[in-house]
Amino acid sequence: MIKKTLAIMLSLILLLFIIQPSLAQQRGRIDHIIFIIQENHSFDNYFGTYPGANGFPAGIALPVSPKQDEWVFPFHLDIDQNVMLVGDELPPGISDPEQLEGNVSQPFHLSSESLGRDLSHSWQVAHLAYDNGKMDGFVYAEGSILTMGYYDRSDIPNYWSYADNFVLADNFFSSLMGPSFPNHLYIASGNNGPVDINASWVYEKGIINNVGDPTLSTLDLSWSTLAEQLSEANISWKWYDGNTNPLKPTIWNVLPLFDYFRKNPSELKDHVFNTASFISDIKNGSLPAVSWIIPGSWVPPDYPQVCKGISPSEHPPARSDCGMDYVTYLVNQVMQSNYWWSTAIIITWDDYGGFYDHVPPPQVDIYGLGFRVPTLIISPYAKHHYIDHTLYEFASFIKFVDVIFGLNPIYPRVIQSNDMLNAFNFSQEPLAPLILPDNFVGPSSNVQSPTTYPVHLLNIGILILIISIITILIAIFVRKHK
Repeated sequence: MIKKTLAIMLSLILLLFIIQPSLAQQRGRIDHIIFIIQENHSFDNYFGTYPGANGFPAGIALPVSPKQDEWVFPFHLDIDQNVMLVGDELPPGISDPEQLEGNVSQPFHLSSESLGRDLSHSWQVAHLAYDNGKMDGFVYAEGSILTMGYYDRSDIPNYWSYADNFVLADNFFSSLMGPSFPNHLYIASGNNGPVDINASWVYEKGIINNVGDPTLSTLDLSWSTLAEQLSEANISWKWYDGNTNPLKPTIWNVLPLFDYFRKNPSELKDHVFNTASFISDIKNGSLPAVSWIIPGSWVPPDYPQVCKGISPSEHPPARSDCGMDYVTYLVNQVMQSNYWWSTAIIITWDDYGGFYDHVPPPQVDIYGLGFRVPTLIISPYAKHHYIDHTLYEFASFIKFVDVIFGLNPIYPRVIQSNDMLNAFNFSQEPLAPLILPDNFVGPSSNVQSPTTYPVHLLNIGILILIISIITILIAIFVRKHK
């Protein structure tokens, strides 16, 4: 009897060890969350042609100019062609976007890793592009057809490989329909105000546009951040900034602007470091529970020669392949360490950068949501080759951290947002690391221009095609009936 009892007890203990992984709490699976924040690309710009994703609709075309009825067809920019899109105003003589509906521009493949210029993405230009949800104002808002350009696997293969093996979120929106600064505020806090300032970059006490120095450096933002919450809960965190002085505030490095850190400078000194520290923290076994990585001048030691002197941020006119190599290097560091098995890495872009996206963002309040941005979720517990259609925004980052570490959401955006858990399957066999080359340089070729056809020439071409087909059919008919 005793032997039988012992056998049963041993069997139960063995069974407990076998089923324990499937009973693991979600919190126990993820001990480290890393947010890698890149810059200025819309979802369609990077993944508009990715199979299975909500990319470019067939035959999509946008109005270009009231003076020339023309269609711009897809084309591939050279990987090393610089592209920047700038245009805060409507074309001369145009006061109403409706005047531009007679002309169209279609998406084209950017054949260069760099636009060579920037695209305007201010609050005003973004709303002009949005056009009350019709999403047809991008070309005339930018004053350039380059807004319709896109990249694909040949340009950014590692990002597409991450999507092939982990999770691509194709319904992830920036938080505000505008530029970097307010969206970085949402990334850090889930909010963009209130500020009691009368300025053009403030709307209804919320920050809506970028702010330059000296004004930027004097800002004292009163609301709470996720970093502050983590400190109060004694949860480790670090904010890695790529600039030489990571304590200096910028429109991307927003943490030093908050009142809590101005009053507690030691909190900044203890938690804000150059990106090089991220690498050493992994090697030294001191990676915190939550990390943010903001691009700056820091680049990996094996940064490709062609990328020297080019920002890794991907902010046009910076090259997309160079930024991808920088991100890949960071991801590889995690994957080659023991941290991989307890980590979630989320790669995103801070705003649409002036590039076209076809999905009208839901308007949850007076500030947004903004246009879709690419977002990749990489983890041993991320669903394999999964396209997540769940509605997310930057506040979802904070909601995800809140859920994983048992914090209480503070602001309405965070409370209302989805927590990103749908991207994970905590009962699956952990996915293996995917070590990718971090020195990819895209193929160069002669710089191309969009193939542009006036509408009347298109009509002539179609007419010629129809006549040719009819002629062939008549010839076949006559031959059969001789």
